[in-house]
Amino acid sequence: MTPHTPALACEKLTKRYGRTTALRAVDIVVHEGECVALFGRNGAGKTTLLHIAGSLIRWYDGDVRIFGTLLRRADPSLRRQLGLVLHDTCLYLDLSVRDNLRFFARLYDVPNADARADELLERVDLTARAADSTRALSRGMKQRLSIARALVHKPRLLLLDEPFTGLDELSSQSLSTLLQEFVRDGGAVLMSTHDLERAFNAATRAVILERGSITFDRPAGEVDVTAFRHAYWHVLFTGSGPEGARR
Repeated sequence: MTPHTPALACEKLTKRYGRTTALRAVDIVVHEGECVALFGRNGAGKTTLLHIAGSLIRWYDGDVRIFGTLLRRADPSLRRQLGLVLHDTCLYLDLSVRDNLRFFARLYDVPNADARADELLERVDLTARAADSTRALSRGMKQRLSIARALVHKPRLLLLDEPFTGLDELSSQSLSTLLQEFVRDGGAVLMSTHDLERAFNAATRAVILERGSITFDRPAGEVDVTAFRHAYWHVLFTGSGPEGARR
């Protein structure tokens, strides 16, 4: 791997479900130090893209590389580089909040697993609920715990599907700060979201996926959130990106 090898690179990525094409020859690259926000209506292909990148979907056309390694040929140990937050929180509801993090930390052979679990509980403001059953948590608290679970083994690439779901304003702001810190430390993030303003402000790049194709891909610093909102609605109404939508 060279210093310029992307964290994630998808080339001509295509996925079909029978007669339905979820992704159409998608090219997308995410580098370390980038947070790429993926926007699009329901059914645009965002979740499919994240599931393929997370090796949860194995059959597709095109190539996906994680840190230069072809995903379909990769050793399962490559998953240690990934942190996933999906619609399913992937938590054990009958375990305590702390024991969930301890379990995943030990699964990944994290040194000082107990200390790492406690560190992340404090980071997502769940220390006071550490001994409680995970089943007793609210939807937003489970989402915060799921984010801590994704970080417990110190991954280099985060794949997040609607990470702001269920979070209140304070928790959403905390997540934005956490993502910005992760990226500043050299991590890479690809997240899908409908929270346009929140995600746009946290992202370094904004991408719009429409009917399985990328129609907009620009650095977030090149367009303000109001202009991006207009671009987004243009895509939703016309099915294509505005002029200059790809860089």
